[in-house]
This record gives sequence, structure tokens and C-alpha cells, in this order.
Amino acid sequence: MSNSPEQHPGSLISVVTVTRNLIEAGRGDQVLAALDSVQAQTFRNVEHVVWDGQSTDGTQELLEGAIQKIENSGDPIPVRYFCETDKSLYDAMNQAVARCTGEYVLFLNSDDLIADADSLANVQKAIVPGKPDFVYGETVFFDDEGNRRHARRLTPKSILLRLPFGHNAMVLKRSLFLEMGGHDLQFQIAADYDMVLRMILSGHSGHRLQMPVSLFRIGGVSADTDAAGAEMAASWLKNYSQFCDMSRYTDEDRVGWYKQGHLPVRVSGAILMNSLSNPAIARAALYSLSKTLRRKAQFWRSY
Repeated sequence: MSNSPEQHPGSLISVVTVTRNLIEAGRGDQVLAALDSVQAQTFRNVEHVVWDGQSTDGTQELLEGAIQKIENSGDPIPVRYFCETDKSLYDAMNQAVARCTGEYVLFLNSDDLIADADSLANVQKAIVPGKPDFVYGETVFFDDEGNRRHARRLTPKSILLRLPFGHNAMVLKRSLFLEMGGHDLQFQIAADYDMVLRMILSGHSGHRLQMPVSLFRIGGVSADTDAAGAEMAASWLKNYSQFCDMSRYTDEDRVGWYKQGHLPVRVSGAILMNSLSNPAIARAALYSLSKTLRRKAQFWRSY
């Protein structure tokens, strides 16, 4: 199998999957399904970059065997496999993107799937006319019992409060990702949110694709809500200080915003007044402000 960029002239889309010790976690079959979902795409101007953080449980051998089988099939989408050290999940993603040749990048978790065979063809149709900074689609959440939930309510206006669309349902320009420095490695949970927030705060715009791009497998270890809240609070401190004095708020205050689901009027108002030249952020600030005022009017509501 090959991992040399020179052997693969630039593709339109690079799908990035990072792995480590999946067999130990009971996810060996799931990553094979993820590989198959990429190979099943009708749009073929794609490469699949697989990064393994030097697994020690047999995952390396599992991946090498699966990739060799793909290479021996007829007309495979090229898979470029790297097995190197990394500091974290997001560091692995950053390093993988640096090796990609695609103009756009899609992050596909090792236990998730491309939604259907035409998903990347639909993404390509959204990309070609105007080459937007990013394209975002819908996510279908599923489990091993066959339950599904289709997330259709997508609005970038919610970016000041939460990630408005699935990280694995967004295709963004590789050059933009690199220009922003990739994922900020101070975050272990919310680096994807922080990256999208920085992207939109910087004035970059995207195109909505009103159909599923990814299937997100639910289950397994639950997210650490306290850790997620602390990281969201840290991202807000980092990113909103350009709009207002955030030193007046403590870490506990900002974690409280996460738990309550809204920002203070003073913060949303400051972002609005300082972003009138950026319509996307102004709309997001208005959305945040209106949500805060609605919550304040609901005096009976407990958090």
C-alpha cells in the first residue's frame, strides 16, 4: 500500500479517518464498515487517508489487511495509510490533513459511515459552482439496534452557543484548515467546535446541503459533560475576548452559560455591536441575544 502524496495527484475530497487500538475497544468491525462506506461512493475523485496512532492491539494488521484487499479490487478509491505517533485524536487529525492531497477534507470517525453511495457526489455538486469555504450537510444518528434519528435543524446562527452541524458532516477547504492552524490542541473534546467557531468568526461562509452526509454511531462511552462544559467555556474566553472584556467572568460563570444554554445579554450584545460588518456573526449574535431574552422571560424555568 502507498502513502506517498506524489503517487496521488490532488483529489477533490480527502476523507480522513484516525484510529488507535480499535480491536481493544471492540470497534474492529466498525472501522471496516467505515472503509467500505468510502469505497462504495459513486463519486471517485476521492482519497481516503487513514491515520493510526501506532496501535498495539492488532489494529495495524487489521487495517493493512483491509487496505490490501481494497487495493486488489477493481477501481478502488486510493487509501493512504500512515502509522505514526500522535499526541491526541485532534493532533492525529491535524497530522493527517497535512498529508492529504484533496482540495477539501471530510473527517469520518472510525465507527461512523458515509450516509449513502451518492453522498460525496452530492457534496461535489455543492462544491463545484462557487467553491465555498465549506459545505455542511445533515447527520443521521444510529445505533446497533437499528434506531435512527435524523438531525435536520441546522443553522449556523447557533454557532456562538454550540456546534450547529456534525463535524463529520462538514467538508471544508484543506487550505483554510491549514491557514487556521487546524484544531487547537489545548482542547481534547471541543476542538471541533472551536475550529468551526474560529472559521465563522473569521468571516468564512459555507453552503448547506439538505441531505445526510454522515451516519453517526451513538453508544459506547458517554461524553463527560463537565469536561465538555469546561472546554466550551475556555473556547468562549479565547474567542469572545476580541469583542468584550471577558475577564469580568469566572470559569464557573462561563461553565454556567454552557449548562443554561445561553450567553449573557452583555456578551451577545457586545458581539453584535462589534460584528456589524460580518453578517453571519451579527445574525448569530442576534439569535443568541433573542434566546437569552426568551430564557429570562421564562422565570419558572430551572436549569
